[in-house]
Amino acid sequence: MDQYKFEGLTIERLIAHTIFARGKDKALVPPNLTNELIPLSGDAKDLIQLRVTAALGSSSHGLEVQVVKSDTNSFMQRAAASIHASDDDFKHFSKEIAKSLADAQTNPKWPGGVLIIFNGKVGESQQPFLAALKAETDKGFDVEEVNGKITLKLIKKMLLSQTQRLYKIGILIENQYQKPVDGGGFLPANYRAFLFDHLLTATETKPAAAYFYDTFLGMSITGSSKFQTRLFYEETKLYIDAMPIDDGDKYDLREALRSELRSQNATIQLKEFADTHFEPEHRADYIKTMLEKGVPDSAVVKDVEYIKAKLRRPRNFMFSSGVKIQAPADASLNELVIIGQQSDGYTTVQIKGGVQTRE
Repeated sequence: MDQYKFEGLTIERLIAHTIFARGKDKALVPPNLTNELIPLSGDAKDLIQLRVTAALGSSSHGLEVQVVKSDTNSFMQRAAASIHASDDDFKHFSKEIAKSLADAQTNPKWPGGVLIIFNGKVGESQQPFLAALKAETDKGFDVEEVNGKITLKLIKKMLLSQTQRLYKIGILIENQYQKPVDGGGFLPANYRAFLFDHLLTATETKPAAAYFYDTFLGMSITGSSKFQTRLFYEETKLYIDAMPIDDGDKYDLREALRSELRSQNATIQLKEFADTHFEPEHRADYIKTMLEKGVPDSAVVKDVEYIKAKLRRPRNFMFSSGVKIQAPADASLNELVIIGQQSDGYTTVQIKGGVQTRE
């Protein structure tokens, strides 16, 4: 599937509800539901559009996900119905979505926040969408300058500042308008779904984020992760092998690739990998080649099930004299190194290949 370009996002309607964390006894605290749409000034509207575009755009950790829950009370059905709904029905569905988020947050450790529901159009074809953005509040300062004197005014509840990453977004984009099927609701196949969650960029945090994308949104982040991870690995390795650089540099890049995929980071992203490990003169061509091979330019949720054997650490042979031989992890060891007999303190070793570098 082609990569979605989050551009030209415009918001048409917006409403917000307050979600609370569970009590210490895990008792549900009902959300504070509002009844009015929020009128946005130009600057405020532009700010939200900017934050959403940046979060879900190709250079971020926005992920395309699969809809796995599409029953009557699912986020998918309520979101699809909201896209073309009247203002009154839009408000109603937004309240039901807020209630379902409160139900999904079963752990008192998961914080409350503000749930912002909004719809509009996005993309080259200006397709209709509905998004749910949960933002955790933070404290900050408003800087005021009067007659050369600067004062700081405390803001106790601040949302969506440029440096703040404490928010999650689920968005459902309509491919083409279709009426709901009698008795079956809207068809998931007519929509594309995307997710942004700051926790997905950290280490070992998938369980903490699951209540939002799984329980609340009814979406899966692992539908094609095994295939995408393998594609990323195999195409990157082929590119490295064909690069006009020294074999030692190729070895370093291959090890960086394996190290990145073995790491505890939950996602891997093409541009980020290029910027971190490739020299500037190779980055653009590498990214272009990978996109042509079908590697996503958005973040990929790592699942190394298909390439486990290829990600093993390099095998080392350490001799009593301190000499060490290192063999690539993804090659057949028996084809590369043959350890022979030991005689008079020496061991006969046969290594496939000739000496290329000496350090």
